[in-house]
Amino acid sequence: MKQTLITMTLLSAITAGASAATLGVNSATAASWNDGDNTNTSGTPFGNWSLVANPGQGGFAGFFTGDSKDLDTGSGADINSPSTSFGMFGNQGGNADAFLVLSSALSVGQSLSFDLGVNFRNGNKGVDIRDGSDTVIFNFNIGTDDHVVNNATTGNGSTGNAYSANTAFNLSFTQTSVGGGNWTINRSGGTTDSDSGTYTGAVASLKLYNGADGGGAANNLFANSFTVVPEPSSAALLGLAGLALILRRRK
Repeated sequence: MKQTLITMTLLSAITAGASAATLGVNSATAASWNDGDNTNTSGTPFGNWSLVANPGQGGFAGFFTGDSKDLDTGSGADINSPSTSFGMFGNQGGNADAFLVLSSALSVGQSLSFDLGVNFRNGNKGVDIRDGSDTVIFNFNIGTDDHVVNNATTGNGSTGNAYSANTAFNLSFTQTSVGGGNWTINRSGGTTDSDSGTYTGAVASLKLYNGADGGGAANNLFANSFTVVPEPSSAALLGLAGLALILRRRK
């Protein structure tokens, strides 16, 4: 009876993992970035992009694919794949929002990661990480001459306000339980740094945003290489192997 209960519990955990978001990458390898676009995706962890441009009263907002190094006339952060990244602008009262939803929330052991490239820190630009109810469980904001984490469980506050025209951030979110996980931000370019903490909830979607005060390439926000790992089918195979080993030992 006890062996049957263990078997059912492990199979249930494996089944839950197999239904989670699958391995894949969403990168700016196409010539355009459009609302409803999903042509840049390999694997099936992501839905289509939802892009909302609000120019406001006489402002500007929009989306494009381009060379992230243009943030600093060819010397900016290189997060391209291989030569382009997702770009967005919102200035003089305009605001641009880009939403990307996972096919399902991260399961335990899975991670979501992606890159951001920035230069000027006018206005507000960054990313919201959201749960299945669209509640923000993590925010990374670049603005008012700083780089700040908000809405996390631990690790909130400035990650360092040193300025560099060549600034790239790699953000990673690892689901360690059904109720939360760990976040990490690694900065590279002219200044290097690493920060980490925890979040509460299950990662299900994200929102990139840019509402810069001024125009020009240096105020753009670039993003790229959205990745979900590991593949649940692989996790399921490992789980089955572990289950077989447990049962074998019990026999």
